[in-house]
Amino acid sequence: MTLEQLIQEGRKLQRPCVFLRPEGEGPPAAIWHEREENEEEIDSTGHRRWLTIDTRHVPNLLPTASGCMSILTDEETFQSGRVEAAPDLDSMHGTALYAHLASVLPPLEALFARPSDAVREWILSHGWEPGWGYENSFKGSNLADDYQRLWQQEHPMYSDSDIYAVLGGWHFPMPDGDWKDLIDEHLLVFTLRDSEPWVEAWRTRAGDYKVIQRTT
Repeated sequence: MTLEQLIQEGRKLQRPCVFLRPEGEGPPAAIWHEREENEEEIDSTGHRRWLTIDTRHVPNLLPTASGCMSILTDEETFQSGRVEAAPDLDSMHGTALYAHLASVLPPLEALFARPSDAVREWILSHGWEPGWGYENSFKGSNLADDYQRLWQQEHPMYSDSDIYAVLGGWHFPMPDGDWKDLIDEHLLVFTLRDSEPWVEAWRTRAGDYKVIQRTT
């Protein structure tokens, strides 16, 4: 296995994603709500409204989840939150964000969780089982490190860009230990601005919504 081959295998597993930036053309895809503009709502409801999304811009979202939705976090427990239906973006106050299609490699954890025959053979050749997941102790770490560096170059978590949030794509491997549990769920949005916390909103296979607050 070469780095080029490993990257090619990663590209096969890419999930479409959209970067939300304050610059762009056409109608906005989302509205970002600054905390200082929502203190009254936080005081009265215990929840912070982070952003409101036109769901037409969320990759691969089923038509049944149409319209606009707001992502809110619980500011009392700092653990979860909720997703609620929202009016059209024109009636929302905040920073307009525009959709930019992006290409981001999946994290190495995805290749271990969904290995092709070639990737499986590479993993096994180093005395490792794909089901064990990726860890730093994996003996093929030199090639893995090279892949991780390219992934980091593409993922906005590692940049100082103007990206406020990401729609769709693969979820980021956080230290919480639930990455593999979420692999078959649908990531709607992952926030970058105002982190920590990073906020994830999900639509589950059961059709429910789930909000997760991430901190280190």
